[in-house]
Amino acid sequence: MQVQFLGHSALALHHEGHTVLLDPFLSGNPALQGRAIPALKPTTILLTHAHADHLGDTEALSKQHRAPVIATYELGVWLEKRGCPAIPANMGGRIQQPWGWARLVPAFHSSSCEGEYMGMPCGVVFEVGGVTFYHAGDTCVFSDMALIAELNRPQVAFLPIGGHFTMDLQEALKAVELIRPDVVVPIHYDTFPPIRTDAEEFRRQVEAHTFTRVRIMKALDTWEVELPARQA
Repeated sequence: MQVQFLGHSALALHHEGHTVLLDPFLSGNPALQGRAIPALKPTTILLTHAHADHLGDTEALSKQHRAPVIATYELGVWLEKRGCPAIPANMGGRIQQPWGWARLVPAFHSSSCEGEYMGMPCGVVFEVGGVTFYHAGDTCVFSDMALIAELNRPQVAFLPIGGHFTMDLQEALKAVELIRPDVVVPIHYDTFPPIRTDAEEFRRQVEAHTFTRVRIMKALDTWEVELPARQA
């Protein structure tokens, strides 16, 4: 399985002919400025919320490839009205897909598009190829991350670290302590001036205080994930 970081909070996971996209902010993403945007053929798109730096190219990609979008109810219905195949959902049980499953979980943030309320923000726990991932979306740290970890046991966590709109380094370190993943990938930092931070300092703090490894990925980096499936 291959994880491709697309800058900011955008990710593509490729496995056995499937491509799962998360928060595909591609056009206008400063992290991709001057670089060729990869041709992506998503099987499914997962959204954490409706802000432009996360909703991004969802509509165009979903329509072009008839890729269903899993999102919270209000955002999913809004996308359906715009001609996208969508799976409006909410916090709770697993949403089964040909490549695995996804589950929407809480996040503390907001969600709107062009001034219109788009329901609650969320994080997404999902399993691809026997590996469980947790994309926290835009959020501060909160104690129920420990419950998300207890119920889902994510092996890889994608956590925002840039501060201002989300967790900063201190809060993200606490999130790692609550989630206890095998690997954490920092996201949502350095894209814009208010969220500039030191990812290497985050690595130093996490690896000094926890057993989690930090994988810092630059835009368009790929990672061949080889982690053993956790026992149920």
